[in-house]
Amino acid sequence: MNKIILDNKILYYQVFYKKIKHIYLRVKPDKSIYITCPYRTSSSNIEGFILKNKQKILKHISILEQKQPLYLKDEMDIFGVRYKIKYVLNQKKNNYNIGENTVYILFKKEEFDNKYIEKMYSKILFNKIDDLLPSIKPLFDFDVDNVSYKTQLMKSRYGSCIPKKRIIKLNTLLARFKEKYLKTILIHELIHLEVHNHQEEFYYYMNKLVPQYKIIKKELQELTRKYVI
Repeated sequence: MNKIILDNKILYYQVFYKKIKHIYLRVKPDKSIYITCPYRTSSSNIEGFILKNKQKILKHISILEQKQPLYLKDEMDIFGVRYKIKYVLNQKKNNYNIGENTVYILFKKEEFDNKYIEKMYSKILFNKIDDLLPSIKPLFDFDVDNVSYKTQLMKSRYGSCIPKKRIIKLNTLLARFKEKYLKTILIHELIHLEVHNHQEEFYYYMNKLVPQYKIIKKELQELTRKYVI
């Protein structure tokens, strides 16, 4: 890691040399700078490029500093409700129990295990999908049965649908927000079983089944922006 100071802020950057013509940079979630540049680019040219983009970099870092980490050790959000976390390490197996105000977690590892927290969110999301489907399926005038549901943490999508295989994948991030957001995205993906693209027919169904779709989608976008993924 290389070090550079921008407006009295110490930042670190990594350089990756590639067979390209120009220098590029991006700011990673840990606030380090990722540089790709042509072979034989001098260190002075690299630092000059960083300084040239100083305002862009500092603005991006300021936004990152306002964001919330995806996993916290003392609390977690489950469908819009904030729970306290109480956990114990070095247990025989991973396990959890959701109480009235607190989530009790047992970890096999010697440290707080974010991977297991993500598995928890996946299971919580699956359970909620099962709860919602009986009330959602009758809304459709085409077949929405025999669908395989999968969950995964995704950076840029709330869900996806593979109509031919009848597979719907949903972002585990949805388990953090109020139920209405999951319900909206679930309906969105179920429509894609019949209408594959975002054409006029898709929005006919979407607006019919979720009249406030545009408002809900905008709210969801605002909610997800606060997390570093």
